[in-house]
Amino acid sequence: MKKIRFFEARSITAALAAAGIAVIAAYIYCDTSCTYLNGSIFGLDIKYLGLMYMGLILLLCLAGREKSLTLLLSFGMGSEVFLVGYQVTSSVYCPYCLAFAAIILLMFVLNFKRGKGLPMAVSSVAGFVFFVLFFFGSVTPAYGEENAISSFGSGRVTVRLYTDYFCGPCNSLEGKLEGVIVELVQKKIIRITFIDTPIHKETPLYAKYFLYVLNEKRDFKHALLARAVLFEAAAANIIHTGELESFLTKRGIGYRIFDVKPVFDRFERHIREDGITSTPTCVISTGNEPQKFKGAEKILEALNGYRNKK
Repeated sequence: MKKIRFFEARSITAALAAAGIAVIAAYIYCDTSCTYLNGSIFGLDIKYLGLMYMGLILLLCLAGREKSLTLLLSFGMGSEVFLVGYQVTSSVYCPYCLAFAAIILLMFVLNFKRGKGLPMAVSSVAGFVFFVLFFFGSVTPAYGEENAISSFGSGRVTVRLYTDYFCGPCNSLEGKLEGVIVELVQKKIIRITFIDTPIHKETPLYAKYFLYVLNEKRDFKHALLARAVLFEAAAANIIHTGELESFLTKRGIGYRIFDVKPVFDRFERHIREDGITSTPTCVISTGNEPQKFKGAEKILEALNGYRNKK
C-alpha cells in the first residue's frame, strides 16, 4: 500500500511539475501585460531556474527517487517563502509567480513525510537562506544610461503611455490605439507622452533610436510610424545596433544620433512617480489625482471615454 500511495503521489507531483512548466511558459509569452518583477541567481533569470527546477522534479518522479524528491521540494518551499515575501514587501505581485508558488506548496504538502520532518525543515531553511544570500531582484524598470521620452499634443488632459517594444500586449495595443490618440491629439484633448519602458533588456536600444528618429523629424504621425516600425523590428527579434539601423533605413525611417542623457532624469522620475511595474500601462491626469490603467482593454476603454468630451 505504501508503494501504491507513493506511486499515486509521484504521478500527481509529475503532473503538477508539468503545470509549473506551463505557468512559466505562459509568463514568458504573456499576452495580457508584462510585469516588471526581475530576479536572478548568479546572473541566471529565475524564470529559467524555475524551468530547470520543475524539469528536475519530473526526472526524480520518473526515477522514483522519493528521498531526493522530498528534499528538493522542501528546498523549493523555502525558496518560495522568500520570493513571495519579496513580492509582499515590494508591493508588486506577479500572478504567474504566485501560481508557481502555489504549485510548489501543493507538491510539498502532497509529499510531506512526518518521519522526515527534520531533514525537510533543514532543506527548507537552506532554500530560504540560499535566496537571501544570492538572489538579486528589482521591481522598478531602469535604463541605466539610455532612455527616451517624447510628448505630443496640447490638450489639458495629460497622458503618459508606458510600453515596451518586446512586450506582446503592447504590440497588439499599438494598432488599436493609434486612431484613438490621433483623434484626441488633433482635437486638442490630450497631451500624450510616450515612455519606452525597459521591461525587457533589449528595449533601451529601441528607445534610444526612437529618440534619434524624432531628432531627425519631430512630427506626431511620423512618431507613430516609427513606433510601428520598431514594434515590427522587435517582432523580428532584431537586437543588434547595425541590424536595427539597416531595418529602419529599409523602411524609410531616418535618424540623427545625439546625446540622449539629458532626458534620463526626467524619464526615470516618471517611472518612479507613477509606480510603473508592467506594460502596457497608461497614466491619465486631468489636474486631479492621476488614474492608472493597466492592460490593453482598460487603456483603450479609458482613452475612448475622452473622444466625446470637449
